[in-house]
Amino acid sequence: MLHAAEVRVNEAGQVEAPGSDVRVFRGEAKAPLFGSVSKEQAIVCFAPALPFVPGESYRVEFQKTDGTWSTQRLRFELPKTEAPTAIMLHSDTPFPANALKFYLHFSQPMEQGVFLDRITLHRLDGSVVQGAFRETELWSPDGKRLTLWLHPGRQKTGVNLNKDEGPVLVEGETYTLKLAATWRSAEGVPLGQKYTFPITAGAVDHACPDPQRWKVTAPKRGTRDPLHLLFDEPLDPAMLYSALHVRSGDQEVKGAIHVATDARSWSLIPAEEWPPGRYEIVIDPLLEDLAGNNLLGPFEVDRDQPVTPAQATTLRFEVR
Repeated sequence: MLHAAEVRVNEAGQVEAPGSDVRVFRGEAKAPLFGSVSKEQAIVCFAPALPFVPGESYRVEFQKTDGTWSTQRLRFELPKTEAPTAIMLHSDTPFPANALKFYLHFSQPMEQGVFLDRITLHRLDGSVVQGAFRETELWSPDGKRLTLWLHPGRQKTGVNLNKDEGPVLVEGETYTLKLAATWRSAEGVPLGQKYTFPITAGAVDHACPDPQRWKVTAPKRGTRDPLHLLFDEPLDPAMLYSALHVRSGDQEVKGAIHVATDARSWSLIPAEEWPPGRYEIVIDPLLEDLAGNNLLGPFEVDRDQPVTPAQATTLRFEVR
């Protein structure tokens, strides 16, 4: 990090300046960054809400003890590291036209707070679907997976945005999700290339997931063969890692979980060999499909029609 005569960045990644107040701006932005300001003796400290990005220039305005303001610029040097890469799961098969979210996976933790400027959704003719995404930015704890929410006000039929602006996805249409080459990792290294992911909008889905339609392939006793579940539709791939639990009596079977890239199958490789016996797969009733329908009810509820929730939240199998 760069140190200056009057303004510096401390080991905690905070800006320190002499005086009574400080404001920090990104580049030539007019609005200052969000963060907290604290003061100790003659030094004022700014802690940003999001970490400073290497490779970016910042403008620091600080108020001196005589009441005048001074400006200084800071720039963080880029570390020597590889460019991040990005993938999107399930992009090779149709999404329901009323899908609620996509998942983007990156090889490195990414710069946050900028996703609406780095992601665009394009129609087949190249035009941009304006207002396609909800402004909520939800990252996994490691900063490598972004949950990209399609605007629910447009995806849910009957509400004002859906009527006025239309749905984000139209059944039968194809789209392209584009990531800007300038999107940087948390270390400040840009993707370096534009990523594009094709999206096909299939039929709308208003039905609850039904575990009775799933196929269970049981393992053999004395092996560490995987227990395999095949779904009748793609389910939320992130939720699948925590929504299914295998039990024998009061004991949970521990092991490694694998979710297929198309989110149509799930498997558990046990940490130890399977003993013979009867087992249960306990299903979190909040487990969703790609359109937000869960075992308790559909995402969209027609008040004139009765809701038919799933009939089972457990599946049973036997290891022979």
